[in-house]
Amino acid sequence: MPKQPEKGKGGLWDTRPNPFGQSKTSHIAPELASVSSLGLSFDRVLRTGCAIMLGHTRDGGAVVLTVLDGEQRHRTYCANDAELEEAIAALDFVYGE
Repeated sequence: MPKQPEKGKGGLWDTRPNPFGQSKTSHIAPELASVSSLGLSFDRVLRTGCAIMLGHTRDGGAVVLTVLDGEQRHRTYCANDAELEEAIAALDFVYGE
């Protein structure tokens, strides 16, 4: 019988440590509502058959965006508005029309 994966570590997930996990300061992640092009960007990704997962790091210091693209998982952490805008621009570049 195959060994069961660790809880929360199934499939091909990127297992590198959360860069914000050891933070001692209280951060406030950027708000998704502040990005006006977010809906359009997500629509472009979804139209290609990919899925998107969103969340916050445990310390609340970053938004985590994960694109599930077939066998591939692409994840990025956005700790401020500029990084969130850059991540959305990258989605538009890769999945844009």
